[in-house]
Amino acid sequence: MTSLVLRVHHSPLAFLDATRGHVEHQQRKLNVILPLALKLAKLPASHIKPGQFWLTAWSTSSSSRPALEFILSCTEHHMGTYPLFLVYLRPYAASKLPTATLSAHMHLLAQHLTNLLPPTRVFSIFGQKRPTELLCAHWERLVSMKRVQEPYYSASSSYCTRQTLSNRGRSPLPAGHQMRLATMHDAQAVARLCAEFAEDSPPFTLTPARALQEATYMITHQLVSVYTINGIITTLVAVTRLSSSVAGMTKVYTTPAFRGRGCAEALVHHVTTQMLHERNMDSVVLFVGHTLAAKRVYDRVGFAGLGSEESMRKREEGEPVIDDVEDWIEIGFEGAEVGHW
Repeated sequence: MTSLVLRVHHSPLAFLDATRGHVEHQQRKLNVILPLALKLAKLPASHIKPGQFWLTAWSTSSSSRPALEFILSCTEHHMGTYPLFLVYLRPYAASKLPTATLSAHMHLLAQHLTNLLPPTRVFSIFGQKRPTELLCAHWERLVSMKRVQEPYYSASSSYCTRQTLSNRGRSPLPAGHQMRLATMHDAQAVARLCAEFAEDSPPFTLTPARALQEATYMITHQLVSVYTINGIITTLVAVTRLSSSVAGMTKVYTTPAFRGRGCAEALVHHVTTQMLHERNMDSVVLFVGHTLAAKRVYDRVGFAGLGSEESMRKREEGEPVIDDVEDWIEIGFEGAEVGHW
C-alpha cells in the first residue's frame, strides 16, 4: 500500500537538505524552483523575506524508500511574489498517472495549502498542465476564489544540449549588427523592451520605473544579452535561472519594428552556445508559447521536441513527446494580489 506524505520546509536550506540526492538529476524540470532556492540558501537568514516555503510530497510504502513525487514552491524575488510553482518529477508523470490518483494528490495538496497561506497570495499557479488544472479546480472549490477564464500562459517546456544544438546555416553577422552583453548604458533601451514584453503578458505589466528596475537588475548581474543594428537594441535574451548544470532562458523579445530579420534566432543561438560551451552548462531550458512561429525558431536552434510532425501530433493528443518536453500552464485567480515573474 502506497501513501503520500507532505512536508513543508520554511527555509531554502531545509528544502535543499531534505531533497538532496533527489533533485540533482531533475534540474531541467525544476528550473522554476531550484535556482532560487540555491540563491536564497547563500543569504543570511535575516535577508530572506518571511512567508516563503517549499512543500515536498513523498510516496511511501513498506517495501521501498520514500520517493519524491512533486514539489510546490511559494517564493518571491526582487520584483515581487512569484506564482506558486508546481513540478511533478517522475518521467511523464503528468501524463501517465491515473486521473483519480492525480486528483487525490492535488486535493490533498490544496487542503494543505489552506493552512499555509491566505487565498489572496495565490494570484496564479504555474506547472505541468494536468496536475495544475486539477490543483486549481480543488483550490477554487476550497477557498471560493474564482479562476480567471483564460490561462495567463500556455507553453511547452524544451531544452537544448551540446548534442542537439544546431550550427547549420550560421553565417557571419551583417555589417552594423552585433550581439553582446547589455551594459548600464543600455538600461533605458532594455527597460523599454522589458515593458513591451510585459505588455504581451497580462496581468504582469510594468510601469516605466518597474521596467527600469528589472533592466538594471539583469544588467548588473550580467543576465541579459542584446542584439543591435547600427547601435539600436532590437532584441534581448535573458537567462536568469541558473543551477549547477542548467540555465533557464526566461525572456526573449524583439521590438516589433525589427521582427522578421532573424535577430531573435541569432541571439538565442549565441546565448545558448555561450551557456553550453563557455559556462559549461549541460542544458539550456525555456518555455515556448504555443505558436508555430516561435516553435520553429527554437527548433532551428536545437531545442528538443518542438519541430517534428510526430512531436506536434503527440502534443495535440496530450501524449508525452520526450521527457522534459511537456505542456505547462499558468492559471490565475480573481481577487488576489498580483505579483510578477
